[in-house]
This record gives sequence, C-alpha cells and structure tokens, in this order.
Amino acid sequence: MAVSGGKNELQEGLEVIESTNLKYFTREMTAEFYALKGMLLAQIGRSEDANKAFSAAVQMHDTLVKAWALWGDYLEHLFTRETGGRNMKFGVEAITCYLHACRHQNESKSRKYLAKVLWLLTYDNEQLELAEAVDKYMTGVPPIQWLPWIPQLLTCLVRNEGKLILNLLSQVGRMFPQAVYFPIRTLYLTLKIEQRERFKAGELADRRSSSPGQPQPVEP
Repeated sequence: MAVSGGKNELQEGLEVIESTNLKYFTREMTAEFYALKGMLLAQIGRSEDANKAFSAAVQMHDTLVKAWALWGDYLEHLFTRETGGRNMKFGVEAITCYLHACRHQNESKSRKYLAKVLWLLTYDNEQLELAEAVDKYMTGVPPIQWLPWIPQLLTCLVRNEGKLILNLLSQVGRMFPQAVYFPIRTLYLTLKIEQRERFKAGELADRRSSSPGQPQPVEP
C-alpha cells in the first residue's frame, strides 16, 4: 500500500479524525470516517488498530462500498507483500471484502473488485481456500456483474478450483444462459481439437518407435 505522505502528515490526519465530534454526522458519514481512519492507521503500520477501525466502519454501515473496498485493499497488501509462506487468512478476508463491495455496486464500478478477486485466485493453495471463499461469499453479488469475466472463469474451470467455480458459472448461466453457453461451447470445441491433435501425435510417435528401421513417410 503506497504511503501518500510522510508519517507526520499521516499522524496529523489521524489526529484530526480522532478529534472530530462525530455525533453531528449520519451513520454513513461516520462509517466513512472510520474507514479513512483505518486506511491512515494501516499506512503508519498500526495493523491491529487498522483492522478494528475497518471492522467498526462496516458494522456501522454494512452496505458502505468504500469501507469494504479499503479494507479489502489493506488485506490484499498484507497477503501479497510476502514472497513466500503467505498467510491465506488475509487472502480469504480480502476476497470476502471485495465480494461484499460488489453486492452494492453497479456492474461497471464493481469490475475492479472482481478483477482483484480473480487475480487473488492465482495465489490459491492445494486446499483451495481462496476458491472456497469465492464460492461461499459470491451470494448476493448480482450475476450480471460476472458477465465481463466469463472467459476468465472458464479458464478457472480447467484448473484445480474448477468444481467450485462451476457453481458460480451455473448461477450466472441460470440468469444469462446465452452469455455462458456460447463461451463454454467454444472452450469445449477447442479442448476437443487439442485432445484429438495430441492423440494423433501420440499415435504417430508410437508407429515411429515400433519400426525404427523402416523409412517414414514424409508428412505433407
């Protein structure tokens, strides 16, 4: 997470928020203050306090997209900053936050959050903890928001998390059958052609190995 200013400036901003009398603001505005406080705390390295501030923000106003998104960005940073031995808990929580943010956004504004969800899936482990988080928390995200990501979801089908992603595709397909059917058909035909080519190549290799002394026909 990039630090936009020096530590002193961040500390001053935090002091301004903490000294503000929040009783004059609506619950939504107060929740935004807590989300902003969490972001500042995260940038000065007070991780535990930052999580408490983000948690307070979404508890106060659980449909506040900005709070869920900022919390997700912070957790994503914690998850991806380690080059080895990543804490999957942070990845699961980041995906959870992004999916919550998508529940209350229109399709165009939710794209960046779903893009991050799909990107985080590339860090999944053998236990498929991140894919299970998507399967668990996708409920409530309008199916229309997944339409631009059908090709990426189909790519997930041929990976380890395919079974879990299939549940998501089925949900989208019930609402938008044509949008899912045609890409799946294209994928099926592509895989079928690739399988046929591999089979033919294998047969040709077997024939060559079984008769090494005979001249081989020249392929056209």
